[in-house]
This record gives sequence, structure tokens and C-alpha cells, in this order.
Amino acid sequence: MTWICSVLLICSSFNPEMDYTNNDEFIEDVRSCILHLNSLEEDHNRIPINLVIAQAIHESEWGRSRFATIGNNLLGIRTFDPADDQMKPLNLPNVAWGLRIFETKCESISYYMYLLNNNHHYELFREERFFQYISDIMDLEKLIRTLAIYAEDVYYTQKITQTLKQLEAYDRD
Repeated sequence: MTWICSVLLICSSFNPEMDYTNNDEFIEDVRSCILHLNSLEEDHNRIPINLVIAQAIHESEWGRSRFATIGNNLLGIRTFDPADDQMKPLNLPNVAWGLRIFETKCESISYYMYLLNNNHHYELFREERFFQYISDIMDLEKLIRTLAIYAEDVYYTQKITQTLKQLEAYDRD
């Protein structure tokens, strides 16, 4: 299948620490992590690379947000469990949830992929991905539309779609 297997390599130089200093390096570090993690999944469970990168760009401000730099959380992953290591938003210090803290940035991507592949909130995502897989097509915008539940922002899917388009234009430059 050509669907998600654009180039699937298990990179011996894979670095889960991600030490990017600019946008190009951010994209490459996130891409390397996703390639590695996708290589551990069955074909039909892989998450499209540019989808993850677009969400990581949006959620972490290109890896520069406080949650990304201090908490290694590139994808805005929340936790409602007070036992989990977490960071509170500075403007909402008393909310019942926090953004989860990870050992590495790649671990946050791994957890994101686990959520999409297992959490009941993302059943529509899995159904659409599987349909696209068996049809040998990839429509990232359709996949993005299944992720409205990912954020409270009613415009979230439109913002991710816009970020994806900017990423695709960025990749062409």
C-alpha cells in the first residue's frame, strides 16, 4: 500500500530528545519521531506524518510554547488526573486539568498516537483512516474534520487545516 508508507525507515540516528533550534529542525525532529513510532505500528494504525506535524506546530507554536519547552508536550495533551505530572496554564492556575508533562517530546507524540488509536473519542478518526487505507487514498482534511473533539475551540479543525496548508507550502519552498 502506498497510503502512509511514503518512506518508512527505522532511523539508527533517531533522537527522542529533539534539539531543534529553528522551524526546519522542528519539522525534521517531529518527522523523525513519527517515522520511528509509525514503524512500530501496523500499516492501518499509522498516523499521517503531516497531520501530526501540523497539530504539533499549532499546539506548541513550533515547539516554542512553555508546555513544549518545559513539559515536553508538543500536542497540548491534557490530563484530569491530579496524580499525573502536569502544568497549569498561567492564566488559569486553578483549573481542574493540566497539560501533561512528558519525559521527552517524542513521548508526547507517542501518547498522542496512542490516544488517536485507542481512545473512544477518536473512533470516527479511526474509521475514516481505515476507509482511506483500504481505498488507498489519503485525504488529510477529512481526517482533520474527525478531530473536532480534540480541542474546545470550535474552529480547531479549520485552524489545523490552515496549518496543514501552510506546512505543505513550507515544504515546497
